[in-house]
Amino acid sequence: MITTQNQDVIFLTDLRVRTIIGINDWERRVRQTVAIDLEMPTDARLAAGSDAIDDTLNYKAVAKRLISFIGESRFQLVETLAERIASIVLKEFGAPWVRVHVHKPGAVRGANDVGVRIQRGDTGAGARRDVYVAVGSNIEPDTHLKLALDELRRRFGSLRRSTIYRNPAVGFEGDDFFNMVVGFQTSKSVEAVAAALARVEKKAARKRTAERFGPRTLDLDLLLFGHQVIDNPEFQIPRAELTKFAFMLRPLAELAGPVVHPTANCTLAELWERSGLDEHPMSAVDLK
Repeated sequence: MITTQNQDVIFLTDLRVRTIIGINDWERRVRQTVAIDLEMPTDARLAAGSDAIDDTLNYKAVAKRLISFIGESRFQLVETLAERIASIVLKEFGAPWVRVHVHKPGAVRGANDVGVRIQRGDTGAGARRDVYVAVGSNIEPDTHLKLALDELRRRFGSLRRSTIYRNPAVGFEGDDFFNMVVGFQTSKSVEAVAAALARVEKKAARKRTAERFGPRTLDLDLLLFGHQVIDNPEFQIPRAELTKFAFMLRPLAELAGPVVHPTANCTLAELWERSGLDEHPMSAVDLK
């Protein structure tokens, strides 16, 4: 069951698109009108406070994507169309859940309307997960770490943070990095959290390139998302690098030592003790 108590909702009603849909021979040749209703969760308080489109689910972008998708589709069943619409909203727009109503008016003689209504998403939507994010910078690190903390607090509420560590750049010659780990709780989906982190990086003028190592105004890496294990082209959680680099594992173990790593079957504190990474030079610092 999808929990929506105390949840703000964005709705989209009567989005009409002409498409090929149906099982009859004539329906495979002639476009018919379908109408789509959607309900999707949002945090209206955050968007109202900033008055910025990045802080809410962009319903215009959702509508544009669905118009394109539905117009090019050739499904036989409205059930299939509804499932594909739900998948797009969940995966591409990071909604924790979605309600989809596909109308096919005129499909049944004597009836004004016929269709299907579904709801899909995380059955634990509304449950809050512990999330841990690595934060790093070697370009004006005092400024950019403060920006990161302010933005993460604004988007996710109360934060817990590790010590800030100064350590040499890894993989290239450059200025020292300031690194830390931040923890918070959220009921948002992993896609929504990742999108929010990307927006914070953008505020710091972060430009992503193909280079794995290099100078960074701000680097935000999603390390843990509750106890979830995700391995796909978009996400790898737990992040594999967290067991390889002291600048990730040490502050994470400091902040969440008793937490069990989802795949290593030991606590983060135990992982740090066994890692052999304690020889990596790191020194505690304070922000100016």
